Amino acid sequence: MRFAATASALAGLALAIAAPAAAQTDIEVTELGAVDPFEVDAGGSLPDTVWSSGAAESLRAVLGTLPDSRSAGWRDAAAARLALDALLSGGDPPEGARGAHDLAAMRAGRALAAGRAETVQRLLMRTPNLENSALLSRLFAETSFATGRTAEACRTADALIEGRDAPYWLRARAACLAFNGSIPAAELTAELARAQAPNPEFDALFDALTLDTGLPEDVRPVSGLQLALAVAIAPDTRIEAGEAAPGWLKRATERTGPPFTLPETLPEALEAAVQLEGAEREAALGALIQQDLDRVIAAEALAIRLEDAAAADEFVEAALAYGPEVARLPITADTLAHGPAFVLAALAADDVVAAEAWREALMDGPPREAEPAPALQPATVDGPADMTAPPASSADLVEAPEWTPPPARTMVAIDFASAVASGRIETDAFAALLAARIEGATPKRLCQAAGLVALGADDGGELRAAMAGLKRDADASAPLLAPALLAAAGGALGETQLLAARLVDLAPDNSEACAGAAFALDRAGLRTQALRLILEQVIEEAA
Repeated sequence: MRFAATASALAGLALAIAAPAAAQTDIEVTELGAVDPFEVDAGGSLPDTVWSSGAAESLRAVLGTLPDSRSAGWRDAAAARLALDALLSGGDPPEGARGAHDLAAMRAGRALAAGRAETVQRLLMRTPNLENSALLSRLFAETSFATGRTAEACRTADALIEGRDAPYWLRARAACLAFNGSIPAAELTAELARAQAPNPEFDALFDALTLDTGLPEDVRPVSGLQLALAVAIAPDTRIEAGEAAPGWLKRATERTGPPFTLPETLPEALEAAVQLEGAEREAALGALIQQDLDRVIAAEALAIRLEDAAAADEFVEAALAYGPEVARLPITADTLAHGPAFVLAALAADDVVAAEAWREALMDGPPREAEPAPALQPATVDGPADMTAPPASSADLVEAPEWTPPPARTMVAIDFASAVASGRIETDAFAALLAARIEGATPKRLCQAAGLVALGADDGGELRAAMAGLKRDADASAPLLAPALLAAAGGALGETQLLAARLVDLAPDNSEACAGAAFALDRAGLRTQALRLILEQVIEEAA
């Protein structure tokens, strides 16, 4: 909402009223400052001091430590989401960095490496005056090409002011001309780009489009522009990205492929969905999860989707998308078979109420529907008028089957995750849960415990004893620990969160990295983000 209010000033003018409207004779016109790219918010959780609390040069150095838009991406998904949360937060730019489009482009490029093309495309769509920055414009064009928004990408290529004759932009305009059927002009523009710098992959795809020869078998896209060409050549074909393609582009190819139609009846649609693979399977299950006609079918579809995601170590990502649906699912004996996954999904989606309802049902069994009292019937036996029928014998009563809760280890994992989600980590009950996890724990669990102890959980000294006995190798995260703590001490919110994320990403099983990241976040006033980081790791493991 903050950006929406600011965006209304993009016309650059404000009217200062010097007298009541009825008597007004003079209007003073003043120019308002343009919106800075850092002020654009795309759903991050940090306050509007996220960037102004830091410094331009230190932020540049911090961004330089993160994976960029040309890389394979992040190793740890929870760390990537933590970084993305900061990168999508908007506020005043660091002092001296207003209008620093190169720094804003670093921010957007790092967000692209940590997330999906659609997210960054939305961020840049809200950014004004893209035509003044070739760096920001290229990121917008690439994400637009990759997500099928070729018209927006082509408008950006046409509107660019500086650097428009660089090889990339010549190729972009050549592709746009070809998309519109202007083949002679497209070929001339592509030749101008080829004269500056060769690009065999682009040329092969461009020639296949203009000559209508079909998708080349030996060419795989490595950019959003190349993916747009491949889709234009073969719109109903699943496109595979090249090995050298960045991680975000490989994910963008998931939208390609032939269209599919599910049967009209929901049971048949569910049966058909499970026969699909990849993105088609995910999309079909997603549609069934969100439909309102049969919530039992929705529960089955969600269970399958979460099981698929857990197998791919992407449970939290699926839970973030569909966890809000858990509150609308019926709790029955059948759906409770998937209850543990539903509790974790609800926790990931910040729905503690739904998680608790399903947790109670796991312990007590599904709620029983109240049976209506039998209507009084006149006596049908011979005898005195006041005689009543004999009470039903115990043999005539049908008892509900006895409920068996999940194994203790499952409930302990759920209770541990629930406590972290609600921030109840300083109680005696949580100390007992933590002690059980520390004893004989894997490095991953020790890492989670270290983060929680740094946030105030009581371990009775057991974690320090466990960590003291660990062998220590040279760790890539060590050089970032001190900058993270110093950024936290200085109150630099964005820098602290980015450094904390990178600490964990470089060494996701390193207890010192987890403790340092959690402590730095908490010191900077970002305790909620620290708990969220650990919660996602706990949920992913428990799933």
